[in-house]
Amino acid sequence: MSSFTEGLSRELKENGARLQAKVLAPAATQTEFGQVANDVTNYDYNQTFGRYHTSAEMATFLLELYDGSATLGSVNRETFAFVLSEPQFPYAGKSSHNQKI
Repeated sequence: MSSFTEGLSRELKENGARLQAKVLAPAATQTEFGQVANDVTNYDYNQTFGRYHTSAEMATFLLELYDGSATLGSVNRETFAFVLSEPQFPYAGKSSHNQKI
């Protein structure tokens, strides 16, 4: 999904579209997902994960990604630092091996 979105982002930029495509790659985030996915009444993030972000922190990261020019916003799984960057996957735009139109 990330590779597709990064490619879409590049296509949109190359064609001058106002629409943007971006990727948010979080680490563990405290939401209701753990409770729902495990079909339990209580889900203890402190017991399950050594470290995680709150949903409010993740929303802040999302807004930072949205407001910036970077395509990718990811959380380093070791340090839990949020990093903005350009696409990580190679892009085939304008390649001689692309479909001829």
